[in-house]
Amino acid sequence: MVKNISIFCGAHEGTNPNYALEAKKITALLSKKGVDVVFGGGNVGIMKIISDEAKDNNSKVTGITMESLHNLELTNPRIDDLVVTHSLLERKDEFMKRSDAFLVLPGGVGSLDELAEILASNQLGIINKPVGLLNTDGYYDHLIAWFEKAVGEGFITQANLDELIITDNCEEMVERILEEKTESSKDWKGRLGL
Repeated sequence: MVKNISIFCGAHEGTNPNYALEAKKITALLSKKGVDVVFGGGNVGIMKIISDEAKDNNSKVTGITMESLHNLELTNPRIDDLVVTHSLLERKDEFMKRSDAFLVLPGGVGSLDELAEILASNQLGIINKPVGLLNTDGYYDHLIAWFEKAVGEGFITQANLDELIITDNCEEMVERILEEKTESSKDWKGRLGL
């Protein structure tokens, strides 16, 4: 059962206003389902939008930031709980410990890094949790094409790619990520084709 979801997203809003609108929409939908939000702690960009929306809809919000960012006072003051880490690796470890599922919205290199870390951790059986990629207005089309190319070229198994929930529809994403039944972490070698 998903009680806490990490939302990975941009520290900027991007040039397309739909990124912010869809971020607000999906956060409100998750909050209405009683899901609490874990995020990067920022008081900027889409991070601020999702944390404010979650608070406005009575979800508990936990921010996980790094000491260097915290010292710049970039943390949203409205959140319920703040975890300050010393390194990026420690930060990602906290996300994995504190979340039952993961959702990636439009973002930059940080969001891509977080997605890769979670997918690799699922792939290796370190965790066993649902992961969703919200492809607002085709933002991740090229990344999805790369995943499909990697499957076709034999670097990623279809079974591993199938574990990534991909849609551009907020309602569908919320329904699927909250109901996703992940394979047993004991089966990770089979999903890798070993």
